[in-house]
This record gives sequence, structure tokens and C-alpha cells, in this order.
Amino acid sequence: MTNEDYQKIFHEIKNNITFISSSLQLIEKGHPEIKTFPYWNDSMQEVEALKNMLVELSSARLCNDLTLQKISLKLLLPELIHSCIALCSSDDFDCQTKFSACLPEVFIDPPKFKRALFNLIKNSYEAMKGHGTIQIHCYQKDSRLHLDLIDFGGGISPEYLPKLFTPFETTKQNGTGLGLLIARQIIESHGGSLTVDSRPQDGCTFHITLPCA
Repeated sequence: MTNEDYQKIFHEIKNNITFISSSLQLIEKGHPEIKTFPYWNDSMQEVEALKNMLVELSSARLCNDLTLQKISLKLLLPELIHSCIALCSSDDFDCQTKFSACLPEVFIDPPKFKRALFNLIKNSYEAMKGHGTIQIHCYQKDSRLHLDLIDFGGGISPEYLPKLFTPFETTKQNGTGLGLLIARQIIESHGGSLTVDSRPQDGCTFHITLPCA
């Protein structure tokens, strides 16, 4: 099956889920007392989680369908980071950036790279409970461009670390475990890599490498 075929399937399933969600909302609007019924709120949350999971699975299928542009991340990254931080909806969460001189250009698909970056920033945002500052350092080493995203969310427990990029493995309520997996798939489709170092009781550093143009 082609990516177009998968997109059609995802679209049809999403339409059905949206119809179910809209029907439940209409029932709730006409009968507000139903919100006090056992399992009602849980059911609404599960429908929303299913919708989000479908969107993420759809994104995962399209990781290799790239439209590459030769770009300087020194110029593009601040704009992408600002947009990602704005989506986190917190006035007490920010990102500091540090760029080394004479960074090489890279070939990337800007919208998909933004999706990968947002997934990583969102992960740090949730780990830090919406408060604090993350750091992104960008530099060249061994003919590769490196981005280090450093957060201070307490780190990842050693027993969970091997499962970090496993689909549907998550410690978050209503999470799908797909965000970091999709970020890694997008970066690897660019010829890059995504790894993580955990600092127990402190935070995590996500390492991105990309081939120089």
C-alpha cells in the first residue's frame, strides 16, 4: 500500500471517530447530568486519546515522504522553537539557544522537522510540568550537525529507559508512547540519529545529529 492509501484509511477512520465524539458531545449538551454517570468522563477521554493516536500513527506513516530544502538551522531554528514553545501554552516555560559559529547548512523538510522538534519539546515540557527553561545547543562535530536538547525534568528511570522509543509504552496518563518514536523516525529519515542520556534526579539530554549539506 502507498502512503496515499494509508492516508485515505486514516482519514476514513478519523471521520468515524469524529462522528462518535460529536454525538457524545451532543448527548452531554442535551443531558448535562450524564457527566455524573460512572465511566462517562473516562469514555470521553478514551475517544479523544483514540483520535490523537490516529493522528500520530498517520504522521508516522509519512516520515519518509520528505520535501527537502537546503537550510541554515541558525536562521530557521529560533522560529521553529518559538512556534513550538507557543504551542505548549505556558508563560513559565521557555527555551534558551546556543549556536556555534559557522554552522553548516543541512537538507531538511521544515514542517516534518518542526514536528520532531515539537514532540521533543513537548516531552520536556511535560517532564518539567510546564515550568522552567530548556536549552538547545547547536554545533558541528565530525562532519555532522549536532543539536542537544537539555531539560531538567528529573530524568528517566533506568528500568524504563530501554522502552523509551517503544510504541504504546508510556508512563503518561492518556499518552500513546508515539511522540518520541515519531521524532526519531523523522530524524532518521533525514539521515540523522536521535539518542538520549538520562541524568537521574536532574533531567535528560536528547542528542540529534544530521548530515551536513
